[in-house]
Amino acid sequence: MSMPKKTPPRGRAFWPVLGFLLALSSGVLAFIFTDPVIAQLRKSLRNFPVTTPTIRIIVGVILFALIAMIFSLIVAFAVPRKKSAVTEINIAKERKVMVNQKMARKIKQRDINRQNKAR
Repeated sequence: MSMPKKTPPRGRAFWPVLGFLLALSSGVLAFIFTDPVIAQLRKSLRNFPVTTPTIRIIVGVILFALIAMIFSLIVAFAVPRKKSAVTEINIAKERKVMVNQKMARKIKQRDINRQNKAR
């Protein structure tokens, strides 16, 4: 008999697509905001270098990284987390059962030892 294949949860099936869309939107936003950020940096910093393609690429990559990190944080906080199946009450119950079983084994072993000595 073959066992049925375990299917992944429905919510996780689209995560690669969502990741691609987030990266794409981060790139678009970085492209859009590169020139205004360079203009603002030129106003704020006296010795800011003249705009070259290299400067645009560097600022664009930094903006892309920042926007992608912000999107990642939003997704990380928004995704519901799976509740842990282990609770403190269950752990306490299991420990109590284990302690009782251990005591029962000790008592049983003590009785066996007494019977062996009595012979």
